[in-house]
Amino acid sequence: MSSIYQDLQGVASDLLREFDQKKPGDASPDPVNGNGIYYVAVVPGGGPAQNPGPSVETAFKVDAVARGVSFKYIDGKSVVASDRQVTIPSDDRFTPNEKGFVIIDGVKNKVIQLVRKPAAGVLIAHTLIVRK
Repeated sequence: MSSIYQDLQGVASDLLREFDQKKPGDASPDPVNGNGIYYVAVVPGGGPAQNPGPSVETAFKVDAVARGVSFKYIDGKSVVASDRQVTIPSDDRFTPNEKGFVIIDGVKNKVIQLVRKPAAGVLIAHTLIVRK
């Protein structure tokens, strides 16, 4: 028997897929030259601490929506009014973290803060606070 939160995972994914923000007619899979929203997972180099080597970045196309950051997240220090918030559904391909980036219409934004939805239990979505 599935819980209501497991059912809500599917609902969130379906809604965000339906309202995915991208320019009409452009289906380019390239995150830099294309449009839409991509999450970029960053994995540090695997070498020794003094020389870990280059990081590996992997871009994932996500069904997401972006807007200006909500007033409730603004603290004037780590989150400021010019930041954006991006809502993405939970995804088995990656786990967002502060090392990652979000590409919005070809522009790379650094993840500043993660807000898990809901705070505990079965993960339904993430709100990522990002900055250019």
